[in-house]
Amino acid sequence: MQLPRYQCIEGTVDRILGSHQTTDVRITENTTTHHPVAPDIQYRTETHTFVNTSREFVMLLEVKGRTLRLVSNDYIAVAMGDDVRAICEPVADAPLMVRDWCNTTRSIRFRTVKTPLEGAGADLAWAGILVLIGMICLYVYLRYDSDGFKWGALGAVIMAALLALYAMRTADRLARINAELDRLGGAQGALLR
Repeated sequence: MQLPRYQCIEGTVDRILGSHQTTDVRITENTTTHHPVAPDIQYRTETHTFVNTSREFVMLLEVKGRTLRLVSNDYIAVAMGDDVRAICEPVADAPLMVRDWCNTTRSIRFRTVKTPLEGAGADLAWAGILVLIGMICLYVYLRYDSDGFKWGALGAVIMAALLALYAMRTADRLARINAELDRLGGAQGALLR
């Protein structure tokens, strides 16, 4: 079974299940969903265990009975009763991972997906450095006729080309993800105005 790429969850924050900014914190939460026709009947129980092993600020919250995992490099201001819209990526057997966050109550909006330049910038810089190394090796080869520098120039240029191709694929993937999040945010954003 393939999970849908993104889900848009809009509503009021019902509960904050946990938040932390330390490493190796474990939060276990049971979520029970009630049947829409007969609210007294419980028909689905999910258990989420989450371990944070990074220095990021992570918050687990519940909106419309769905558990969301909100991650930021900084403190996240959110409280029970805030109206939010979250575009989330489903993760198998885990809370929904928030990729685009809008808290209309507090006017906070951010996206956890990097821009294409942020995602591919380091690889492109390294490709440029490898091209420069290749040009220096080529110059030394032409000047002193050394076979070692010929192969060094060829290897550096080939590695630069491969790294540039990888960077372009990364930038293209991030551009498509951001375009999809923009599309979903635009379609759902009208409900928040």
